[in-house]
Amino acid sequence: MEEKKITDVNEKAKTLLTEIEKQREEAKKKGLMFTALSEDEIYRKLTKKKSPMIVWQGWNSAAPHGTINYSVGIHNPDPDQKFWLFCPVFVGLAKIVTDVSDAASAVDSRYARLTMPDFDGLSINSGATSSLNFSLPIPTNVERTNYLGNCFLFMSTWHDLGEYLDRSLFVFKVT
Repeated sequence: MEEKKITDVNEKAKTLLTEIEKQREEAKKKGLMFTALSEDEIYRKLTKKKSPMIVWQGWNSAAPHGTINYSVGIHNPDPDQKFWLFCPVFVGLAKIVTDVSDAASAVDSRYARLTMPDFDGLSINSGATSSLNFSLPIPTNVERTNYLGNCFLFMSTWHDLGEYLDRSLFVFKVT
């Protein structure tokens, strides 16, 4: 039984690494910044966490009044389909705040707070990876410097508390 679990994790990790490399090449062709889970991080998350997770992200820099195009890859390692998934994206210091509720309020209010997808959320089949693409407008009144973008992943329940699943950080430059 234990051998089967190890084989399953190895197969999932191999498939995910192939998908990440494909996304990395696409981002490189487009001149985007890109981060993804390392092989060690994939194994750690697959053995500890049994819920959808953020596995890669890509984005650009932009001038004031321009747009940051941000894409995030979400993977479902579970044996069943997951649904009602949402990702809020915002700018601020959330990544350095441990408590999720405090992190969600560490927001730079000059930037829009975006959430995708529309009703009724993202559904991801077992073993599949899906992506969401955001367009974050750059306000005209911001300094030309680096900013911290945040993406949170959660699973909604319509009449009770949702479940926090994962988060990521992306650093973009306003040029």
